[in-house]
This record gives sequence, structure tokens and C-alpha cells, in this order.
Amino acid sequence: MAPMGVDLPDQSPGVLGLGFLVPYLPALETITERACGVRVVEFFWGEPDARTVSAGHAAGALVSWQVGSAVEAAAAQRAGCDIVVIQGVEAGGHVRGAKPLDVLLRDTVEAVTIPTVAAGGVGTPERVRALLDAGADAVRVGTRFLAASEANVHPDYLAALIASSAADTVLTGHFETMGGGRGLCASSEHRSKGLRPPAIAAPCPPRCGLDTPGTMPWYAGLSVDHVHKIQAAADIVADLTSLLR
Repeated sequence: MAPMGVDLPDQSPGVLGLGFLVPYLPALETITERACGVRVVEFFWGEPDARTVSAGHAAGALVSWQVGSAVEAAAAQRAGCDIVVIQGVEAGGHVRGAKPLDVLLRDTVEAVTIPTVAAGGVGTPERVRALLDAGADAVRVGTRFLAASEANVHPDYLAALIASSAADTVLTGHFETMGGGRGLCASSEHRSKGLRPPAIAAPCPPRCGLDTPGTMPWYAGLSVDHVHKIQAAADIVADLTSLLR
């Protein structure tokens, strides 16, 4: 999904999704304007709100809300969302869920009737198959795609992802600055000293071309266990869906 505020290229409808972090939401009319021509608009890190959902629908988009509990998922459905993403504590980045994904998914599919996407620690075809068998309509994968050849990830961050395991991730908590979450320690120096990532105000991890990647959060979920090499995104998709054919 394109982050909030990024200029979107001319595309046919359905090509892109657009994600908004609720603490940084623009005016409702701006949401509608930016969402025009986008197939899915998603909101995260805030209580589901019917007026915000309507702003996405006004652009002709489907609206998704990423949540961390079945209660929040039910609120998203009441607010008019078309899709709910349930995120387990295994996830990298900003972590909304406080329980394992299997528990949250079980409770969520009982609480809502809209399509449910399972997110957090998804990195193998076996895990994809298991979550779909457990009632998810789809899965979301994040950490493995950081090692996609198309990703604009800083080389130091990428090397750390490939060299790391789930045991190298830490959950730093829900910082008001949005810099908290699950990730690797912020630099190789920090990691060697056992230091945790700092709470950074900027929510984005380091991309190529930055001179100070160690000052930004190095997000990674527990699925970093399955990041072993750089691959094309299509090859990652082929691997993750290999048991679905």
C-alpha cells in the first residue's frame, strides 16, 4: 500500500491500495480526494470510525481496517468496513494485537461476517495454508517482502534481516511517537550490545540512500526466521502460495 501523502502515479483502478495511520489522518475530504482511483483504502492504529470509513467509500474504494482484537474487528464492521485485518503479536512494525494470531483469528471469525485477513508472523506456505484452513479469507505478509528485490530497503537493514532470527526481534511497546513495535535492534552496534531500538518519531524504516539508518526503527516480525535471501516479489508469492494449488 502506498503510504499517506505519497503522490500516486496514474494507474488503472484496482492497481494500488492506500494506507493511513489514524493519528496522522488528514481531513475527511482529503482522504476521499487521495483515494480516488484506488481499489482499497486501509486505516490503522485507531478506533474504527464510520465517518472515516465513509470518506473512503466516497472515493469508490473498498475500506479495510487493521485491528488487534475481535472487539475492534466487530467495531470495524459496525463502522461499515468491507474488510478487516486482524494482526497478531507476532507482527513486525506497529503491533496492535496483544495475543497470538491464532487466538485472535479464531475470535474474529466468530465476531464478524466481513472478509478477514490474518496478519503477523506469516512467512511460509505451511503457515498460509494453516491460517486459511482456520477461517481467514486471506493473509498479509510484510517482513518477507522487505527482502524483495523490488523493495527500497537500506542495505544495512536488509543484511540484518537476512542474518537474523525471530529471537533477535523485540517488542518495544506502544509508543505515542509511533516509533514502537516489533523490530530488530536499530543498528549492528546496538545489537552487539543487546540494546533495544529507540522510540523514533518517524514511523518508517530506513530506505536506500539514507546516511543514518541506525537512527530509524528496523522493523521485523517473527517471520524474519524465513528471510534467507533477496528474491523477486513474484517468487516470494509463488513460494507462499505453493500449497494452495
